[in-house]
Amino acid sequence: MMFGRQIPSSTLAPAALAALLCVAAAAAHAQSNVKLSGRVDLNVGKDIGSGSTRMGTGAMSHLSFSGNEDLGEGRQAYFVLTTRINADTGTTNNPGSILNNPPGTFWSQDSYVGLRGTWGSLTLGRRMTAALLPQIMVDPWQWDNTTTIFNATTGLIGNLWYNNSVTYDYADGAFSLTAQVAEKDANPGWAGVARKAPYSFALNYVPGPWQVRLGFERPADGRSRLLSLFGGYDFGAFTLNAMLGDGRDYLENKVRTWAVSSIVQAAGGHQVRLAFGQYARDGDVLSQKLSGGYYHYLSKRTAVYVNATHDNKAATEKGGYELGLQHVF
Repeated sequence: MMFGRQIPSSTLAPAALAALLCVAAAAAHAQSNVKLSGRVDLNVGKDIGSGSTRMGTGAMSHLSFSGNEDLGEGRQAYFVLTTRINADTGTTNNPGSILNNPPGTFWSQDSYVGLRGTWGSLTLGRRMTAALLPQIMVDPWQWDNTTTIFNATTGLIGNLWYNNSVTYDYADGAFSLTAQVAEKDANPGWAGVARKAPYSFALNYVPGPWQVRLGFERPADGRSRLLSLFGGYDFGAFTLNAMLGDGRDYLENKVRTWAVSSIVQAAGGHQVRLAFGQYARDGDVLSQKLSGGYYHYLSKRTAVYVNATHDNKAATEKGGYELGLQHVF
């Protein structure tokens, strides 16, 4: 996932990368359940608000290490370490302090360790907000690409990640819940000022082809908050999803958002993606964005795609497009 296109980054030092790969190789040799995975996605296109063509990231490229250990009696220890990469330049990607990425953040997506058992799971470290799924699942691009409907799903309130967090997950059949609290000073968020410990939670019910998800987030500024409601149905040949958001930002502006989307499974396993989202603050509609895309899968892991988007409320250059190549491993 990414926010916008102009994201500051820091150079991935060769020595640090070499050490990282050595550690990963040693861990994989000693412990067969350590997994290396990731994604590389690049495209050529133009963003909304820009009059020039560029090469850039599509779905955020990343490198992830994960693993678990069986502790017996239904218990496991596990970890996840994921760093986001600007594959067009080979640098690490850091969205900045507004999304709780302080300078120097290397594992800019996930960095946590946890325990799980019949009672659920508990993780410590840097992790995505508990309220993430009710916000992001309506976006077919999951906040990536120039087509992202990020504004209409987060209301520029949601923080995506929290540092120094404690997160609890529990699932029982179709029902699941996630609750999270984090340390105050490490999470300034959109306001840039931390006043109270941030917290978030989500309740999910997924009994079959349909699902309902409710999320709430109160960031560390102590003023903003966002309530999100997501509903979706999988018809097999296509999905139909919708999301509503209601809250206040750190300036106490009233924020209301909504979005609808669909992913159509075309012949041969290919995809057509469609989404529309609207973001309003104090009654003024600031973003009204329509996006569409076609993904041609050359295999289960590799796809070429074309995306197009138009934001009716953009000040200049209301349209954008991109042609790209994605590979996951």
